[in-house]
Parts: sequence; C-alpha cells; structure tokens
Amino acid sequence: MNFLPQKTFTGKYLKNLTLYVFTAIVGGVLAGHYAPGESIKLGVVSRYFFMILEAFILPVIFMAIIYGICQLSEIKNASNIVWQTILYFLTVGSIAIILGIVFGSIMQPGSDTGIDISYINTTLPKNFEIENGDLSTLLYLNRHGIFLLISILTGIIMNLSSKKEKFLNLLERGTSIFYTVIKYLYFILPLIIFCNIAYGIAVYGINTLLPLSKVVATVYLADIVFIFGILGLISYGFGFNLWTFLLGIKEEIILVITTSSSKTAFPLIFEKMESEGYSRKILRFIIPLGYNFNLAGACIYISVTCCFLIQFYNISLGFNDYLWLFIIISVTSKTASGVPGSGFLALIFTLNRFGKIPLTDIALLYSVDRFMNEARSVTNFIGIAVSGAIISKINQHQKDEIPSA
Repeated sequence: MNFLPQKTFTGKYLKNLTLYVFTAIVGGVLAGHYAPGESIKLGVVSRYFFMILEAFILPVIFMAIIYGICQLSEIKNASNIVWQTILYFLTVGSIAIILGIVFGSIMQPGSDTGIDISYINTTLPKNFEIENGDLSTLLYLNRHGIFLLISILTGIIMNLSSKKEKFLNLLERGTSIFYTVIKYLYFILPLIIFCNIAYGIAVYGINTLLPLSKVVATVYLADIVFIFGILGLISYGFGFNLWTFLLGIKEEIILVITTSSSKTAFPLIFEKMESEGYSRKILRFIIPLGYNFNLAGACIYISVTCCFLIQFYNISLGFNDYLWLFIIISVTSKTASGVPGSGFLALIFTLNRFGKIPLTDIALLYSVDRFMNEARSVTNFIGIAVSGAIISKINQHQKDEIPSA
C-alpha cells in the first residue's frame, strides 16, 4: 500500500512545523536554564492548553464512535471486524505488557541505582494524590472509559433509529466544525512546546534524569522493539510495509512527540489515512476505540516502572503475583488515554490496586515521567494507527472502500 503526497491540512502546516518546533525546543532549554523562576510559571500555559484541547477532542471522539458504529453496520462482515478488533487489541496489549515486564526484568533498572532521594525532587503534585476507594477519583481516572461506553450505547441506539441518516449528516457537520477549531488551535503549538520545555528544564533539569536514566532507557528500548519488532512482524505477516506507513504519517508522529500527547493527532490521522484510501467506515470504528483500548505505550511504561519499583524496594514476587500484576495493568492502562500525565496517574492506580509495591517514593518516577511521556505517547499513537491500517488490510475485499496493496 503506497503513500502518495497529499495536499492535506497536516501536509501544508506540519511541513514547516519541524523548524518551529526545533526553535521552540532550543528557546525552551535556554529559558529554563537561564530564567528558571519565570520558566516555572510557564507550566500553567501548557496545562490549560491541553485541558482546552481535550474539551474539543472528546466530543470529536464521541461523534466518531457513533458515526463508526452506524457506518459499520452497513458492512456485510461487520461482526467479523468487531471480533478482529477485539482479538487484535487483546493480543497486542498483552504482548506489550509482557514485553515491558521482560525488559524490566532483564535491564534491572531499579537495582543498584545509587539514588540519593535528597538530591532528587520528590514533590508529588496534589492532583496526583489518589485515595483508595475515593469514588470521584475513580470516576475521573475512568472518565474516558465511561465516555466511551456512553458513545457506544448512543451509537447502537442511533443505528436502530429511523432518523439515522439525518443524524449522521448532523454528525458530519459537527465533526467538521470541531476539526476546524482544533486545527486552528494547533497554530500555537510551538508556543506550548516552548513553555513545556522551559518548565521541564527549570523544575527538573539534567541532574534528575541521570540517576534514573536506566529506567528511562528501558522504556525507550522496549518501545522501539515493540514498534519495529512486534508491529513490524505483525505488519509483515499481513503483507503490510510498516516503514512505508510510518513515513506516510511522519508529520502526525512529529506532532505527538513534540506535544507528548497521542490525542493531539487524533483528528488529523483520520484525514491523512482517509486521503490515502483507507476505509473511512473501518477507521472511524477502530481508531476511536484504539484511543481507549489499544494503548501499547502505556502498557509498556507501567510494566517497566512497576519492575523498577519492585527492584528498587527489593520485593520478592512469585509467578501468581506477576500474573495478578499483568491483569491489573491490562485494566488500568486503559485509563492512560488522557492529556500528558495520565500515564503516571494510571501507574499510581495500578500500584493502589496491586497493593504489594509501596508508593513512598513514587514521586521519584514522576520527576522523570515527562522524559518517558514522549515514548509512551508516540508508541500509543503508532499502535493505534497501525491497528486501523491492519484491520483495513484484512478486510480489503471491500473494494469500494479499501485500496489494493
């Protein structure tokens, strides 16, 4: 399946974004180093930006899921696509968790760290403090899952409605409006990236990264192996060229890396993949679900960091303990689909449910979480995009919608 240049919004805008981003990064590093006091204040800019962005993207996901369910019902083998999606998500997610545990066990990032807690910023923001059994916290962590469930139920009901076509036209118009607003928000991304980098350098700096560089390196290495090893093999098995595909969505990947959020590219990946001939109906069903159920980057991140803490505290666990941890991560990783930082919340949620790893020095990992956020986000995004492409490839006999390879 070959990618040809397309004159899309992403192609026009992101063509020059790399230069803007590089300038923003350099400026952020300099500002964080030479003006730390002022740079710390810039953290609020990116935080509010992602809150606003999420407020716009969630309705888009809501509409995309409803649209996907309604359109999917018109495909003859819809039930097969549903089962293929479930099987794919479960298989890939399980592989990601096992891969994270394996790399964490082999690399031993938490053993003999020589870390002196007094030299590392271990202050945990109040919004990351989770009380066991707190209903409001559980609802907040699972808000995307609840939102997804409501979307699916609405889609099923609307699919049975006699006014289905009218409602779909309304969804199309609504989605178009939200896409336009979100795209204009992207014009201030270099400013947001500048604030993000300046804040990170001012608060943490390189001195924080060095003692914990092994856990960061383990996460990055596991993600690289997952993308080019696991996804590469899966893609090859279905006659699908992963490298060509990644080159085709490189602009969206850059966007995810620089913002540390896979959701920033959500509206744009539809435009890019649909312009390349992938099934609109299948993509609008697979990709929104992927943002909640196909988060391989989060699975790897949580697995590796749990291994780090197990080794850091020298905790002895048996096979049954790791099996229970695997099950918990399978569930809690689904809460890591929000704005930057949601992966760390999912980690705390995991530790709370597991109960055998103390949270005493959890802020130790928070100090380098932002360095792992890019790898987590881009792995999530690539995994989601590839799932849409592969399910489309499997069902390429839908000749009116799927291009031949």
